[in-house]
Amino acid sequence: KQEVCYPIPSTAPPSLFLLGGVLVVSTMRRSMALLAAAAALLLLVSLAAAADMSIVSYGERSEEEVRRMYAEWMSEHRRTYNAIGEEERRFEVFRDNLRYIDQHNAAADAGLHSFRLGLNRFADLTNEEYRSTYLGARTKPDRERKLSARYQADDNEELPETVDWRKKGAVAAIKDQGGCGK
Repeated sequence: KQEVCYPIPSTAPPSLFLLGGVLVVSTMRRSMALLAAAAALLLLVSLAAAADMSIVSYGERSEEEVRRMYAEWMSEHRRTYNAIGEEERRFEVFRDNLRYIDQHNAAADAGLHSFRLGLNRFADLTNEEYRSTYLGARTKPDRERKLSARYQADDNEELPETVDWRKKGAVAAIKDQGGCGK
């Protein structure tokens, strides 16, 4: 014969306490209430951080301030644009990049990133323009690379262990070639 056990109701009154204006009954409920309060606090902090990183606006910066920053940036980096409408188009790119910088730095201030961003000479370039100009050509991995035998040494030719091309005057000072002379 199987015995059925039923819980015996406790005759002791539950412990009562006040947590943030809510009357909570029992220790288990207290733990759950603390967990819920922590989750609510985390949600509020996340929402506040998200409001600071809104994609629609660029934070506290007015249109006038962004235009002033753009003029200073153009002067500092000696930027001029000849094509009709190019300066305004570049301003739009600059503004988008500044918005991205502000959002990233707000997140960094909140501890979400370990570094901060700033304006540099590339601030008027889109990501695609920067990649195509400064990151060089991308080769297809499935493409076979054929090496030329033009500069290979003969089998019986003795070569030095190292060559310091700086001492031979064959290496120029480092310079920014951008897109290799485009």
